[in-house]
Amino acid sequence: MAKEPHHFTKQDFLRAFFGSFIVTLSFIFAGSLINFAVRMSQLHIMAVLLITFAMLTFEIYALGYKYVNDRKHRPFLEFWAKRFFSITVSSFISIMILLYAYGVDTMVLSTLDFFKIGIAIFLPATTVGGAMEILNKK
Repeated sequence: MAKEPHHFTKQDFLRAFFGSFIVTLSFIFAGSLINFAVRMSQLHIMAVLLITFAMLTFEIYALGYKYVNDRKHRPFLEFWAKRFFSITVSSFISIMILLYAYGVDTMVLSTLDFFKIGIAIFLPATTVGGAMEILNKK
């Protein structure tokens, strides 16, 4: 039987950040990803964001909330919000730091292209960042 998830801490934020950081490193050098990302339309950007948010919500429920015993005192919305927002923020921060550190901003034509690349990496980075936080076993 799985252990009940603990309450959210700063260490969980850092765990999600470093999980996203590692995944971003693996995707940042994929030249084809950058080429595809720059060509994404607004519809594609929205699709990636919606899939990312849906996957993360499912991940939070399936890997964490379903093991909560006292759901009356730990409602899903509260459990979800703490994890969802910290994982998405930490993932986006790690993506932007690495894209900037490796000079991807100088390789693209506009700030919009820079953010498109970040959004393209957002799905895998957020998924792994969430798993790193949620699957924490102490």
